[in-house]
Amino acid sequence: MTRGSAAFRTVPVLLAAFWGLLLLASCGSENTEPHIAESKKQIALVLKTQNSDYWKTVRTGAEAAAKEFGVELSVGAPKQEEDVQGQIQLVNEAVNYKRDALVLAANDDQALAEAAGQAAERGMPVIAIDTEIDSPRVRSFIGIDNFEAGRKAGLKMASLVGNRGRIAVIGFKPSVRTTEQREQGVLDELAKHSQMKVVEQVECASDPAPCARQIRRLLQEPVDGIVALHAVSSIEVVRAIGELGLEGKVKSVTFDSTAENIESLQEGVIQATIIQNPFSMGYLGVKYAVEALEGKKVPARFDTGTKVIDQDNMFWSDNQKLLFPFVK
Repeated sequence: MTRGSAAFRTVPVLLAAFWGLLLLASCGSENTEPHIAESKKQIALVLKTQNSDYWKTVRTGAEAAAKEFGVELSVGAPKQEEDVQGQIQLVNEAVNYKRDALVLAANDDQALAEAAGQAAERGMPVIAIDTEIDSPRVRSFIGIDNFEAGRKAGLKMASLVGNRGRIAVIGFKPSVRTTEQREQGVLDELAKHSQMKVVEQVECASDPAPCARQIRRLLQEPVDGIVALHAVSSIEVVRAIGELGLEGKVKSVTFDSTAENIESLQEGVIQATIIQNPFSMGYLGVKYAVEALEGKKVPARFDTGTKVIDQDNMFWSDNQKLLFPFVK
């Protein structure tokens, strides 16, 4: 074999090696590109329960914000609002899965404080919605002034019964800040009217059956008005008044814009309902979580407000947007 022929055969080998190196470099750049691109932030949303139109609206608001701000949203909630341990477990899972931020609607402002604090210690901004959390580590609270909401309910009831009468008040459960503040607002307002008397205060949890029994027992007594301070008791008040034929005889002020509340308000079964803005709570919860992750300062508190809706104003344009937030 001559030296020239050997050199001639070496050239294709070198060219093949050269192109092989280029191909490997090209493949390498394609494989590493996804690692270079920044992944989406992961935000955990933990709600009080999954079986409620109110919380479904909160979730829809949060999902709208997640889409707008380009983050991934994971949503969890216990089946029952009384399941505090189940909610704590969901918060702990968000920490263990290393979510970037936590938006939390606490079932118990004190019981969830430790779990929320641990999440914050791991570097997760914690945004509280609907219910304040008894922890200094929470970045922001988004929700209503519950005392003022209760005061509005009491004031409306006083107007409905002509500032005189026997009133029953239905709360949620003791030791929960949200219901305590609403109840106090109602009681303080009714105390201003010397001819009005609160004849009974009862607690009505999220299980409809025992709640319904409580309300029917109340309505067997002579009462002129009933104030229901959360969605489940509001729905059961509507049903009991209709079934017992007490429309117009017992004045009612309820909470939240459930389908039952809106329909019964239009039909005159109840006279007023206090509505919140759950869509905004969910939306702002995610928005503030994103801003906190970006190092921006978020408001320590944001009041999403409440409105008293009755037959006179339920068809106003602004109120329709609150009653039906998904209709455009």
